[in-house]
Amino acid sequence: MKDVYIIRGLSDLKQTLGVLIAPAVPELFVCKTLELSWQNNASNISCIPKGNYLCKYTQSARMTQAAGKPVFTYEILNVPFRAGIRIHSANYFNQLLGCISLGDVHKDINLDGELDVIHSGVTIQAFVNLMDKEDFTIHITCI
Repeated sequence: MKDVYIIRGLSDLKQTLGVLIAPAVPELFVCKTLELSWQNNASNISCIPKGNYLCKYTQSARMTQAAGKPVFTYEILNVPFRAGIRIHSANYFNQLLGCISLGDVHKDINLDGELDVIHSGVTIQAFVNLMDKEDFTIHITCI
């Protein structure tokens, strides 16, 4: 099974920024991450605890495409006291409910003083393509 790593860095009362590294795939994949801040693992307002989690490519019960088609994303399983945690496209922390967004750069794109991620949709698609929708273990740590 493949391993993916998130190293969390800058965190404030609103959000947590980090880097995702997928070294054991056909080529090294590195991108930026965006999560909510740590709020004691409270549902919908906190990032998930540091740790190791199984990730599976599953259909989201909450998300649907504009045409009503189901959306599949990587789901992070076995998070204590949480469910439905996903790796999905989002540019801003307020678009997240405890999930993880990927992008290629941290940048304040809406000029609110908080760093966002840009090119999230393209980055997510590149990650899914590289991982080939296979299961993996995600290891989340902080610097």
